[in-house]
Amino acid sequence: MRSSARLLVAIGLIAAAPVAVILAGGQTPPPAKTPASTTVGEGDKERDADREAIRQSARDFIEAYAKGDAKAVAASWTTNGEFQQEGGLDLRGRDAIEKAYSELFKDKTQGKVEVEILAIRFLSRDTAIEEGFLRQTPDGPGLPSSTLYRALHVREDGKWKVAASREWGGGEDRLGDLAWLIGKWEGGPRGQEINLAFEKDPATPFIVGRSTRKADGKPAASGTMRIGLDTQRGQLHSWHFDDTGGHGEALWVRDGNRWVLDAIGAQGDGVPTEAVNVLARLSNDEFTWRSIDRVVGGEPLPDTLPVKLTRVRERK
Repeated sequence: MRSSARLLVAIGLIAAAPVAVILAGGQTPPPAKTPASTTVGEGDKERDADREAIRQSARDFIEAYAKGDAKAVAASWTTNGEFQQEGGLDLRGRDAIEKAYSELFKDKTQGKVEVEILAIRFLSRDTAIEEGFLRQTPDGPGLPSSTLYRALHVREDGKWKVAASREWGGGEDRLGDLAWLIGKWEGGPRGQEINLAFEKDPATPFIVGRSTRKADGKPAASGTMRIGLDTQRGQLHSWHFDDTGGHGEALWVRDGNRWVLDAIGAQGDGVPTEAVNVLARLSNDEFTWRSIDRVVGGEPLPDTLPVKLTRVRERK
């Protein structure tokens, strides 16, 4: 299916460590299971053209969504196609689907949607099932949201169309919802230069980061972090290590348009630390960070002021 996790809502339905180590991150969770790609039909080379046609329909949906073209989005369905989303949304017919998207696109702030296809299985010559993830990222403030989906495709007059689709799992944490963090960031108050760099670890299910802080142009602190999905808790979980031997971890909780990180740890000298860290996404290129309820060695510390970080654009 090609819908957005936002569609249901839209139509009514550091811590105690140095400020440079801003994503306070234990037990390391096991690697996430990857759905098998060798499902029925996946190894059939004779279906490559059909498989590519279904993938192209996903690309067409992404383009139509970005343009806010409800008619083009609905064209992916058969005339009597159906869409269901957990929570009670049930649309029947292409016209109803087009109307729902028209309502969604009215405010012109739908952002962008990404489709990650995990499997395409052919049940017969003219029917196929597509499964994967959908992720919607707003243009302005707010956190990305994602869902699982399954779509039944049929071939009509030589074209593949969605006959029925379903989305679920919109309330679950997924590492991909932090993909917007990938890249380099800079910011900080006067005299305190903060630099961050995040990347997806190609070999493990983690986002890894490096942070540095300079005070009056001189190195003051640095550290590393890893962010992953704790499959035991079903929550995002991070771990941080600063270069003086300090370390810690944090559980991430969504709170409206921000992430709240409940962090605990220890300084390099063993003194225990704790804090609540707040990461608020302002746009795809800006976020703020603040640490509150800080305690070091049992003694409370003042809350920090919000620090704004801005994405560093690659020079051409």
